[in-house]
Amino acid sequence: MPEPAEIRTRRLLLRRPRPEDTDSFVEVHTRPETHVHSGFGRRTREQALQLLELIQRDWQETGVGYWSILTTGSGELIGFGGLRHADDEGAPILNLYFRFQPFAWGNGYATEMSAAALGWAQHNRPDIPVLVRTATRNAPAIGVANKLGLELVEERLHEGVPEVVFRSPHPGLS
Repeated sequence: MPEPAEIRTRRLLLRRPRPEDTDSFVEVHTRPETHVHSGFGRRTREQALQLLELIQRDWQETGVGYWSILTTGSGELIGFGGLRHADDEGAPILNLYFRFQPFAWGNGYATEMSAAALGWAQHNRPDIPVLVRTATRNAPAIGVANKLGLELVEERLHEGVPEVVFRSPHPGLS
């Protein structure tokens, strides 16, 4: 299965994180503004660095992970997101995730990146459903899931926070 180390969309370059992205990764994952919809508090620097290590391990072990997201015009790093292998209630999934700098919000970048990730998954990992799991109050992420045509399959509590689960169309599942 080809590694999606770099994917270009109309306006974005999605690429595997590099060491020089570390400061931006920590910044976007520790800013209070970027966690306003999550239902959880923001990460500490140490937690952000642990997540970045996990993402790098994902790339090494599974050939897919969250990307650094840059604009194709200026090359500015505006966020992070993509797919990672995970499980949901014991079943293998690809978790679709994104977190952008606040200045990039409202431009459709999350939908554009997510559509590219979903397309890659459907072509390269068609037997694994893509899930978006997010807090019920996260209207922007719910909007992206709806724009992608993902199906709302469950509402539940996750660590005490109400969340919704959206799933990509998946062969063999009803």
